[in-house]
Amino acid sequence: MEKVKYLSADDLMCGYYLKRSEKFIKEYKKEKNVQDINDIISLNNIKKYFDNDIYLGEWTVDEIKHYKNIMKTSYRMIAKFFNSINENNFAIFYNNVDIDYKDNFWELVAKFKVYENISQEKFKEFITTSKVWLYQILKRKNMVEHFGRIIRDYMLNDYLSAELLLNQYEMKHNREKEPLYFPKDLNSADKETIICNYIDSEKPNLNYLRLITNVQSSTGRLELSPRTLLKSKKKVEEQERQFFYENSGMHCETLVAFSKTQDDEVVARINGQKNKITYSIKWIENNMDFATLLNNFIYLFEFVDLQMRCLFVNKFNRMSVFERFLVTISKNAYTTGIAFEQINMITLFQITGYYNVLFSIGIRLEEVIEWFFEDFIANEFDANNFKISMPSASSTFLEKCTIIAPAMESVLKQFSLFVKEGQVDYELLEIQSEHLIYKNIPSLVQKKYAYGIGNEFNKASFLLFSDQSGLGYNDKTKKSYNNFFKYMSKEKVKKKDFPDYCISQINWLIERQYLTIDETKHIIFKDKTNIMILRDLYYNEVISYWRYPESGRNVLNELEKKNVIEFESSLFSRPEQDYINYFLNKSKFNNGLDLRNKYSHTQPRSMANEKIHNQNYMIFLRLFIILVIKINDDFCISDEIEKDQD
Repeated sequence: MEKVKYLSADDLMCGYYLKRSEKFIKEYKKEKNVQDINDIISLNNIKKYFDNDIYLGEWTVDEIKHYKNIMKTSYRMIAKFFNSINENNFAIFYNNVDIDYKDNFWELVAKFKVYENISQEKFKEFITTSKVWLYQILKRKNMVEHFGRIIRDYMLNDYLSAELLLNQYEMKHNREKEPLYFPKDLNSADKETIICNYIDSEKPNLNYLRLITNVQSSTGRLELSPRTLLKSKKKVEEQERQFFYENSGMHCETLVAFSKTQDDEVVARINGQKNKITYSIKWIENNMDFATLLNNFIYLFEFVDLQMRCLFVNKFNRMSVFERFLVTISKNAYTTGIAFEQINMITLFQITGYYNVLFSIGIRLEEVIEWFFEDFIANEFDANNFKISMPSASSTFLEKCTIIAPAMESVLKQFSLFVKEGQVDYELLEIQSEHLIYKNIPSLVQKKYAYGIGNEFNKASFLLFSDQSGLGYNDKTKKSYNNFFKYMSKEKVKKKDFPDYCISQINWLIERQYLTIDETKHIIFKDKTNIMILRDLYYNEVISYWRYPESGRNVLNELEKKNVIEFESSLFSRPEQDYINYFLNKSKFNNGLDLRNKYSHTQPRSMANEKIHNQNYMIFLRLFIILVIKINDDFCISDEIEKDQD
């Protein structure tokens, strides 16, 4: 009989297998006595559809009732078949199972406790002689507990078991995965042995080696010694030299220049992988007041958008499909992609060039930052007594890096105290000794940021805006768009234009008031402001509440009542907090640059590589500029709210 796989109701292949199920049921009704193990597994998969009330739309109520009655009687046959399996015929049955059904086979072995009919010796013989994918066994907790010692020994003798450990403990999965259960007999030393065996193997996977290199030891998970991490790091470097020995890869060219002859403030030329951005030195020289020099980071270099959201942060939906779903990355790593790296490069060129241009005309960017904290916010917002000590002109870049990190933390602590107390009290500041945590830095305003939350937000935003939802394609007209939102914006569509498997998704959007049907039976957006807010959240992951007009804020308030979004008040948004943590420490991400600790604690060995310190200093300055913009934005919003209340 034809195979049937069990899939969720949202899967596009669900209808295909339901049609196969119908044919299977009719054939099964004739023969009744099913002997082939693959047919038994198919029967069990069909039963799952009925257990979960998943049916074909064309089936009548009577047909569904009839099929359900047949499925009820099938369970006894399935149970009887698997209860007949013992250690003498176990391997024979397993080898006859179709490769697509191997996982289903282990599922039923665990369900009917077939493993209890197999001795430890026979299972050891089976697992070492048959082509078994251990991953499928490790999903069955009871089986792992039953054969714990044997599975532990098997893993120690198979270096590829390291990939299973990394899959469970380190790798980031974009879809929810079934957990793996490792034997209690497998202790921390065993796990490290398996990892070391993998590193020493002939052809370890470079992606997994990179995961090992960034492992942060954790009790009960993976505990690796510094020596093992170093061994992995050296193996990574060795493989990278082999793979990229001729600078192979995609060629990208980025140029940021400052011109003495150009009249336009900025000229950008983008041609495929070649980017050239030129800024006018004449314009900068003609606008040298400190406020404008800082505003250049907003309006000239575009460090932030109009909601004052930092544009450097990595955004999941700005990444390619390959980067989102196929790249191996640690669950504890900060996710980066090609777009992130490109923006990172451009902004480093921007601030380095700007820093040098200002220095050549007698202005130090450090002095502009000092002016912001000690003069500007005092005069503009009555925020007095802020103090800051930036690196001097004569200090080396190593010394500058050592000084600037404490300077950043100092002004952030002063701002936090100002928010809480209404003033900067240095005696109180000196008493406080807690470590600076960026997510805990408060804001002067309530409801500063809005974030999408919950199943409804995730499902609605996926169906409307994701290039993976399948709603952007019309099978009748053969027109295809990147997502359903673009399709709706370009075409007039009706429900009948979509295949059956899409109708339930469209109905769901209608039921929850995101879509509606007009008098001509076309699908339209119920509330365009609501849709644009969801779109903003989907692509940018955060909204600055007070940067929206009142009509938008009203919609946001309603979405909060529906538990579709939540509000939070902090100086930095969550994506910005992650971005800062990625560069400054390893408190959250195991692949962080850890610049703060590098200069505060370990102290780089020498001044031998001044270029590295120069680049790191520009990273510090870039973060400092973001800090200045965010604090200014906070003061501006607070000031506007007070004026509106007056």
